[in-house]
Amino acid sequence: MTLFLAAMIVESAAAAAPNPDSCLLRVERTLELVRMDIPAMKEAADAAARRLADGGMLWVGGQPSMVNELSGRAGGFMMIQGLREKSPEAGDVVLFFTEEREQLPPDVAGSGALVVTFGGANTGSFWFANHARETGISPSLANAIPGWVFSGELVAALTRLGKMPVMYESIGAYTGAHRMQQYLKPRIWFHAAHNVKPVEHGVVGNRFVDAVGAMLRRVDVEERDELARAGSWAAKAHRAGKRLIMYSMGHLFPEEVAGTDIGSLFESALWNSGFLHQSVPDDVYSRGDVIVHVGYQHPPVPLAAEGARGRGPGGLRGRDAAPRLRGRSGGDMG
Repeated sequence: MTLFLAAMIVESAAAAAPNPDSCLLRVERTLELVRMDIPAMKEAADAAARRLADGGMLWVGGQPSMVNELSGRAGGFMMIQGLREKSPEAGDVVLFFTEEREQLPPDVAGSGALVVTFGGANTGSFWFANHARETGISPSLANAIPGWVFSGELVAALTRLGKMPVMYESIGAYTGAHRMQQYLKPRIWFHAAHNVKPVEHGVVGNRFVDAVGAMLRRVDVEERDELARAGSWAAKAHRAGKRLIMYSMGHLFPEEVAGTDIGSLFESALWNSGFLHQSVPDDVYSRGDVIVHVGYQHPPVPLAAEGARGRGPGGLRGRDAAPRLRGRSGGDMG
C-alpha cells in the first residue's frame, strides 16, 4: 500500500494535470479489467498445471522488477525461479513479463517451454494484457496484477490435478524461515500429502480482486487527507530545490521507484528496515528535505529518531552506508 502513497506524492509534486481518479482508484480499475480476463486464463492455467504436475520447472523472466516480485515473495510459488542467466527446457513453464513491444529472447521462444506472457508484447503460448495504458498506472505495477491473479489460478488448476504446491510464508511469520529450511533447501515443490480440495477456476482470482480492491477503496477514503498532506510537503520541497529521497524494500518496489516517474523526482535507494543485517542509509539531510520510506514489518526507527533530532550544523546523517539501487531489487520474502 505504501507504494501507492509514493505515487500520490509524485502526482502532487509534479503538479501534473489532475486525473479524474486517484492513483489508488486507477489501480482498482486495473484490477477490474484484469478480472474480465480471468475466464481466458483457464486454458493457460490448465496447460501450465499439467506440465508442472509432470515434473516441469516454473520460471519467471523478463522485467527485472517482476522477476523479483514473483520469485521469493510470500504467498507465491516456492518452486518458481528467475531465469536471469538460465534457459528453460521443453516441458517447463515460463511466466514472462514484457515492456512495450518487447519480444521473447530466442532461448525462451525456442525452448519448447510453455510461455505465458504479460504486458506489452503479444508473444508466447498465451498472453494477457496489463491494461497500463487504459488506466495510467506504471507498466511494472500493472504487470504485477495479472501476474498474481494468474499465479492464483495456476495453484487452483494444480489442485484440480490433486497437487498442492508449496507456497512461501512471510519471514515476518514465526514459521516462515523454518518453512524455507523444510522445503526450499531440499527442493520439495509439492506437499506429499494435503487436504486441499479442488478449487474451481475463477475462485482465487476473483477473491484476490475483491480483497485488494476493497483495500484500495478504503485507503482512498480514510487516508485521502494524509496523502494530500504528504504530497504538499514533497511539492513544496521540490519547488524550493530540496532533496526528495525515497527508500524502499525489495521485490517490485525499488525498481518501481527508480524506473518510473517517481524516480524523476525522488532519489531512490534500497533499504529494508526489517533486516537488521542491512545497514542504515548514510545520506546527509538538510532542513526542508523530504524523505519517504516504503516498507513494512519494522518502522525505520534510526531514520525517524535521527531525522527528528538533527546532527549538528552539517545536517542529518544515517549511521552506516546503504546500497544504492542498481537494477535488481533485494528480496525480502515478505
